[in-house]
Amino acid sequence: MRLVRTTPGVNVFFSSSMLEEILDYRNITRALKQVKSNKGAGGVDGMQTDELQEWVETNWIEWKQSILEGSYRPQAVRKVEIAKPEGGTRSLGIPTVVDRLLSQAISQWLSPQYEPGFSENSYGFREGRNAHQAVEQVKKYLEEGKIWIVEMDLDKFFDRVNHDKLMGMLAKRIGDKRTLKLIRGYLNSGIMEGGLVSPSMEGTPQGSPLSPLLSNIVLDEMDKELEARGHSFVRYADDVSVYVKSEKASQRVLESTTEYIEKKLKLKVNREKTRVSQPEQSTLLGFSFYRGKDKWEIKIAPKSLRRIKEKIRAKTQRKDPSNAQEKIKKLETMIEGWVNYFRIARVGGIMRNLDEMTRTRLRMGIWKQWKTPKTRVKNLSKLGVGKHQAHRWGNSSLSYCRIAHSKIMCVTVNNERLQRLGYVGFYNYYHWKTGYQGKLF
Repeated sequence: MRLVRTTPGVNVFFSSSMLEEILDYRNITRALKQVKSNKGAGGVDGMQTDELQEWVETNWIEWKQSILEGSYRPQAVRKVEIAKPEGGTRSLGIPTVVDRLLSQAISQWLSPQYEPGFSENSYGFREGRNAHQAVEQVKKYLEEGKIWIVEMDLDKFFDRVNHDKLMGMLAKRIGDKRTLKLIRGYLNSGIMEGGLVSPSMEGTPQGSPLSPLLSNIVLDEMDKELEARGHSFVRYADDVSVYVKSEKASQRVLESTTEYIEKKLKLKVNREKTRVSQPEQSTLLGFSFYRGKDKWEIKIAPKSLRRIKEKIRAKTQRKDPSNAQEKIKKLETMIEGWVNYFRIARVGGIMRNLDEMTRTRLRMGIWKQWKTPKTRVKNLSKLGVGKHQAHRWGNSSLSYCRIAHSKIMCVTVNNERLQRLGYVGFYNYYHWKTGYQGKLF
């Protein structure tokens, strides 16, 4: 690859063999491994990720040739609607697994070229950067007294990216017209819904491995503008927050940034969700903040807590015929993932509360599965309850919730018994992840 400097500070990636390098079998093999590991649903042709390896081995030569000749056309993406936690739905465009493979190959070749020029304040979809770093950076801003926050919400960002604007940005850096044509083909591939394909005039498919890179390329222009204005900010994908020291400054930044995004970037700001807030009311990537004794601390946002409680209820429904051990197995991955993500917050008490809720739900399920008074009396007796007590509680008409909180269930189906069934829990896992050496519960 050869770099050609055209205007100050801008490198153009030009090489007559750029597309050949993208299609190099080593790059394709790495992309194939990534697509297979990501799994995900198939596209409009129905092919699944576990079929991709065989397809590549059979069709590699012809497929590569069609791409180099310019005759290859990406297929339409399959439209799916997924529920948002706060209500409503979000549209996703799922490319075929073959198109995911090619867009992954393009992305992993282009990313190292663009990466050095991206802003230090950008944390999303970048190797070596993550949400935790973004949240920790916000904490530093707060310690500097920048406690007025402009939370920008870009309305349906991935659906509204202007194709001409994006291709113009890409053309400034990519000198290979074949590669540009291929990317334009992905943008214009269309959306299939109900068996009909409609053209895609704007936006990038959220199911494509190329979309994260394209989103960072589009929004890097905004990053550079915010930096030029001297603002302290963090951006994670299309979540942007600016931190200033006064309410007056925050209103000014809100107005000027909104105007820039809509007029210059040709995107739309969601005015209902865009707001000026202070740390305790702010939300960033599921986290919020509070003022501790002598410094700002990270906490879990209330909405994130509501969501995890909803998930616990969904996985421990009484009508679920699974036994307690099977339900605990279902909870395991969710608990580990949630604790891993939120471990940077001050959450010891929250973890205990979540464990208490989960154990109560498990006890309710156990009581439901015992079904009849006869079976309940029998099982309580097996767990060491005296005959009189077992008969009394086994024939109780109290609600499932009250029974689960009762002393009889808390003593018989106690924490240790649930732990023997496999329940590790939020609190224990949190302390293992944070290096706590004391007694766990």
